[in-house]
Amino acid sequence: MSERQALKALTSLDRFYQELRRIPKLDREEEDALARKWQRDHDLASVQQLINANLHVVAAIAREYRHFGLPEEDLIQEGTLGLMQAVKRFDPDRGFRLKTYAAYWIRASIHDFILRSWSIVKMGTNKLQRRIFAGLQKAECAIAALEGRGLEGVASQYGVSGESYQQIAASFLRRDYSIDSDATEDGNIIELPAPGDTPEQALVAKDWQSFTTMQLKQAMEALSERDRNIIRQRYLVEPPSTLKELSEDLGISIERVRQLEARAMKKIGELCLDFAEQSDN
Repeated sequence: MSERQALKALTSLDRFYQELRRIPKLDREEEDALARKWQRDHDLASVQQLINANLHVVAAIAREYRHFGLPEEDLIQEGTLGLMQAVKRFDPDRGFRLKTYAAYWIRASIHDFILRSWSIVKMGTNKLQRRIFAGLQKAECAIAALEGRGLEGVASQYGVSGESYQQIAASFLRRDYSIDSDATEDGNIIELPAPGDTPEQALVAKDWQSFTTMQLKQAMEALSERDRNIIRQRYLVEPPSTLKELSEDLGISIERVRQLEARAMKKIGELCLDFAEQSDN
């Protein structure tokens, strides 16, 4: 296959990732200078450079939501809108890197897009539904919604009954299907299972899982023993420890445990992004 034919065979998503690898990353000093230039002079060129240099963050976050069945290109596009909002509001004096601050805006934009796109029968998108949708990323929440295990405990976190929680969660976990289907049972349309991943998709998913697992392991090793223990007890064991239980075990206040957890999670996020950048170079 000639080079020209190979380029034609690439999808728009493939070409996007090709271009993404060519965009130079910014170090902290360059990022700080561009952000201040935007704040001071409203220089659009600085904004564009900041956005381009952080598109890899958008792509990494968008990949986390592919299992919802929406086109990855659309997820990236919506995440980019969130990144643009983050760039406009970014304050370098707070000491954070832009990618750390932008992650919240990117996720919020993608969440909104999924809520809007999930069903042709539009549902309300109130605060409770948004919280439940975001929580479905956690295994315990998805298991409670689908299988009912630990349902009341999960539902109590949102201040609703188990039945109400399952009804709201089910609206996100099930997709629309076509009434043109020939499959019927007693005159009623039955829902066909979605086809599985192709071998190529399964291999990519396996490689991505191995990569993220390695990143998490490296990030955890960079934490102190106490911080590692807090993250392990809060996120990696079932059932997770409460802040009160950890405060009693460590002999510190609940608020101090919360501060240490937030600091450790922030450090893990920054280290994982740094590892991803290093692997791209």
